[in-house]
Amino acid sequence: MQKSIFFLITLALFSFTADELVKVKLNKEVTVYIPESFTPMTAEDMKIRYQSYRVPLALYTDDSRLVEFGVNRSFTQWQENDLAMMGKFYEASLSELYDKVTYIDKGIKEVNGHQFVYFEFNSLVYPENDYQDSVKKYTYLMYALSEGASYIFNFTCEKSLQKKWQPTAQKVMSQIQLKN
Repeated sequence: MQKSIFFLITLALFSFTADELVKVKLNKEVTVYIPESFTPMTAEDMKIRYQSYRVPLALYTDDSRLVEFGVNRSFTQWQENDLAMMGKFYEASLSELYDKVTYIDKGIKEVNGHQFVYFEFNSLVYPENDYQDSVKKYTYLMYALSEGASYIFNFTCEKSLQKKWQPTAQKVMSQIQLKN
């Protein structure tokens, strides 16, 4: 009996397949592939989660609102040959944003003919008072420079969901298309 229950649980875990990815053309420069179950984040969600004067190019979330994919663009003075320096700058800023950052992988890589700085990591933010819990997240970030603009691609979920969503995050990030 225990063996059959174990077998059924194992079968259910291995039969899980992430959503199929669907193509989304954000503008004439950027095309991404995201899980088909993701929907655009509402304006209200954006206000609560992202307190910025600049509206992101795109923000998507799953039904639980615990998994997010976003794309930001800003016009910048960085030149495309500054990518490595920009990566060091952003890596330093990540250590200031979180109480603890544990890198899974980081570096520079080419995706569909374009160079990206990337950071895949787990983060921890300690509570500021007795009424809060620690915040633990899994994040995959990629940065790119193109024609005077800086692009930031961000896939984030609760740390407890990392095993389920990490393969999807890696697949999403490996299919970004940025016009050269």
